[in-house]
Parts: sequence; structure tokens; C-alpha cells
Amino acid sequence: MHIAIIGAGGVGSYYGAKLVDGGHEVLFVARGEHLKALKNEGLKLRSSNYTFEAKVNACSLEEIDQAYLEKTDLLILAAKSTATKEISKYLSPVYLTCKKQPYIVSIQNGVENEEILCEYFPKQKVIGGLTRKIGAHIIKPGIVELAGSAVETIIGALETEMTDKKVLNLIAEAIKKSNIKCEVVSDIKLELWKKLVINNGVNALCALLEKKTGEVMHDTKLCKIVFGLMSETAVAAKAAQVHISDEDVQAMFELIKNFDSIKPSMLVDREQGRALELEEICGVVIKNCEVQGLDAPYTRSIATLLEALYLLNRK
Repeated sequence: MHIAIIGAGGVGSYYGAKLVDGGHEVLFVARGEHLKALKNEGLKLRSSNYTFEAKVNACSLEEIDQAYLEKTDLLILAAKSTATKEISKYLSPVYLTCKKQPYIVSIQNGVENEEILCEYFPKQKVIGGLTRKIGAHIIKPGIVELAGSAVETIIGALETEMTDKKVLNLIAEAIKKSNIKCEVVSDIKLELWKKLVINNGVNALCALLEKKTGEVMHDTKLCKIVFGLMSETAVAAKAAQVHISDEDVQAMFELIKNFDSIKPSMLVDREQGRALELEEICGVVIKNCEVQGLDAPYTRSIATLLEALYLLNRK
């Protein structure tokens, strides 16, 4: 397949490297010094059980034209969720002129990326997706470090019969061919919210305390706060007509407790002075609790403290 990774940062670069190894034609779409390094020196990716070092095809978002899109089968959106609207606004005018339009899969954090994408692109071309059990970060332009040895991808149609099952299976097979687990599910919305249970549980708290997930999850007091954050996410999901059971929350809690101790993306963003996905992770939980006439005290407290501290440190 011809695949473009839109937002080839840590996670995006990992997917791109694995897809290249799987025999696919891959374009790494990045920016800044990382893009310059990809173009000039190639990509170096390392983890405990996987390494990749090679020249790669790379360009900026602004360099993508109609001719390229028309020969592309799939766009994988791996950029920060804070950039989804900006990317969509820029790319959609070119995309909509294409006679052959590629499918779009988001593997970003958050539960609202697909909704934003559907505002700018044909709904039948947008596929829900997520990745989990992965921590990948740029440690130096062109160099990515990975934690997690059993990376999983989940994809699914946003609405029943919106996307041809043959297309979903074709994309899943392309990903699996690259030695990344991939599952097609019937309820992608549920899976997106279950991932948010984890993200809201540890992302902001780890960023606030500047601790890895393992340090938080194995602290007898802090892990109770994590469980409270996760439980509030399950309550918030009801506003989106998604049911997350107590058993689901406990399963997500055990998953992150037993996973490799990593720096969540929000902690890395704080360390590097980048925009935080606070609204996309914590804000969604607060908003969806409020529409039910409820508060989200764990989430509101952690998000407010982190935002205040982050803004203070940037002055």
C-alpha cells in the first residue's frame, strides 16, 4: 500500500518504520528539525526488541499535493490531537479535488478526532482508530526511542456499514503484515473511550508530578487517584451513549499497572515546552460530566493544577 503518516513524531515514526519493514511505500510527514533530520539522515528508532535505521521518504504537510494524494491508499493521522483541526483545514481543500481519495485513520489520543475529521472530509473515508501499549518519543531530531513490546492497533467503522468491511480488513492486514497487532472492532467508539480511561488516569497526573506511570501506579496513595480519574472517565462516557462498566475500569487500571513504566506523552510535552493535550483528554471528561449535571473533581483538580503550573513555568 501507499501510506502517508501525518505527524511522524514518536508514535508516527514507529508506525512508519514498521510499515516500511512490512513492504509498504511510506511517506513520513513531519516538521521542524525532526523533518530536516529525516530528510538528510534518515530515521533511527530503537527499543529493547526492535531497531530501525534507514533513509526514509519525508516531507512537510505543505509539500503534499493532489498528485501524491491520488496515488495514496491510506493517511494515518498520528499528530497531537491539538493539531487535528489545523491539519484538516489545510489538507481538505487539496484532498477534496482528488478523483481518488485515500482513507483516513486517526491513531491519536482523545475521542473527538474522528468527529473533527468528518467536518472536513467525506465521512465514508474516515475510519476510527487507536494505538495502545506504546510509548514512543523523539529524543533527538531523527531519533526515536520506544517503550512497549506488544503494540496494538484497533480500527473500526464510525457507524455501522459506513465503511466497507473489506476496506477495514485490508487496512488491518497491511498493519499486521508489518508485525503490529491490529483488530477490527464493531464498536470503535467504545474502544476510544476505554483508551481515554487510561489517558485521563495517568497522563495529566504524571505530567503534574513529573513521574513515570510505574512510579504512580505502584504508589499506594497515588494509584487511588488514578482509579478516581479513570472512574470519572467512565461516568463521562455516558453522555456520549457509551457504557463502560466497573469491570472495564478495573481492567484498564490493571493494564496500565502491569505495563512498562513509561513517560506518558503529556509529561514529555511538558518537559519539551509543547502544548498539552489537556482539553482533548481532561477537558472532554469534565465537559461530558457537566452535561449530566455532575462534576469531575479528580480530573478538574489535576488538570487545573497542571495548567496553572505549566503556564507559570512558561512565563
